[in-house]
Amino acid sequence: MLGTIIIREIQEYIKSKKLLIWMLVTIILVTITTVINIEDYAKRQQDYLDAKREMGKWSVFRPPQVLSILALGKDQKLGNRAEISSGSIAVNTTGYMGSFRSMHEKYLSGFGRIDFVFIVRFVLSMMVIFLAFNAVSQEKEQGTLKLMMANNLPRSMIILGKYFSGFMIILIPLLVASFISLLIMAFHTSVSLDTFDWIRIIGIIGASMLYLSAFYTMSLFVSILVKRSSIALMILLQIWIFLVIIYPNASTFIADKAYTLPNEGELNRKKNELSKSYIQEGNRLITEYAEKNPDHSSWDYKDPLLVKRAQMYNKANGVVYSMYREHGNKLRYQAETAQTIAILSPAVLLDKIVHHYARTDLDEYERFLDGIYNNWQTYRQFTDNQTEYRERLKKMPEFTYPSKTIIESFYSTADEILILFLLSLTFFCLAYSVFLKKDIR
Repeated sequence: MLGTIIIREIQEYIKSKKLLIWMLVTIILVTITTVINIEDYAKRQQDYLDAKREMGKWSVFRPPQVLSILALGKDQKLGNRAEISSGSIAVNTTGYMGSFRSMHEKYLSGFGRIDFVFIVRFVLSMMVIFLAFNAVSQEKEQGTLKLMMANNLPRSMIILGKYFSGFMIILIPLLVASFISLLIMAFHTSVSLDTFDWIRIIGIIGASMLYLSAFYTMSLFVSILVKRSSIALMILLQIWIFLVIIYPNASTFIADKAYTLPNEGELNRKKNELSKSYIQEGNRLITEYAEKNPDHSSWDYKDPLLVKRAQMYNKANGVVYSMYREHGNKLRYQAETAQTIAILSPAVLLDKIVHHYARTDLDEYERFLDGIYNNWQTYRQFTDNQTEYRERLKKMPEFTYPSKTIIESFYSTADEILILFLLSLTFFCLAYSVFLKKDIR
């Protein structure tokens, strides 16, 4: 009985021109955006390789993430190069080719370039609403629901049939979009995916399924709740606009206004105050060394004055770096507060999950910054003996930082995955209970 209902509903969806239109729109958008994003990734990857080859060990670099093709996130917005030396550490990151980016610029959410996740978030979720808004209300208007009830079909079977058939239908454009993107990526020479990348891709598709399921069960519930399809569509469109656009951006605005953080000028003044005493002491030691060695042709870096001077400059850089990291942590907390405020927005939940899986989120950037600091600490070990330092610098290993593992990505997003699942389950339970009790006349 349930199978018969599912087949009937699927046939009705397939006959609908709405599904065909949305399928065509999805295929065109996914094809174009995937090709564009692969070319962008290939360019960034080549810039990364060129920069590593040409700029030497005084610069450290963050490679572009291959899954930024599907979920760009912060991968392109935040800096990917930093300059370090034995006596200094960068407090800002830049682009490979010198395009300045503040270390914590654009922490808060905003609309970026179109990618696979953008299509799921906006296009496919809207498609779900247009497919499901009349799933029950139209049958009430046409009287076919009464006819089904007259044939002694249990209400529970009807609602279950509508849910399973609708869910299978909304998976078709998602899976088609996924297949097209992955096919283009698989045959492109610039893209190389390992086993863990494929697992991450499965996670991204799974999160997208949960996201679309939440909108489908919501649409099913509203379609049962109201008597007219036009009213159901109007309500669902308003809910969609609120959950996908207004609510996430309002949470960003609230978080931005709730925490007053210093601007760039105030940070520079604080930096000068923190480092002033150390720099003055370092300059004094240089002057004292010069006065004691007026005829020196080269500096003796083993001299206690120059050793202490190096230590002063290191301390100055250390306190400045700590200040910027503290400021960055506050900005990160601001961004996390915005996400917490918007915790009931499926769009925000989807973004956080997929960007964790794609490693294009702020966590990955913070790991890069930690790697810079650890690398600088290694440089500092050599400052007491410059001759030995220069020799050992030639043998320094290539800069790396601990990128996020798939297990860490899963644990970082377990709460968001659970909330998405509970949203879908809640709306289904509401739809189920209302349909069992509601007068369908």
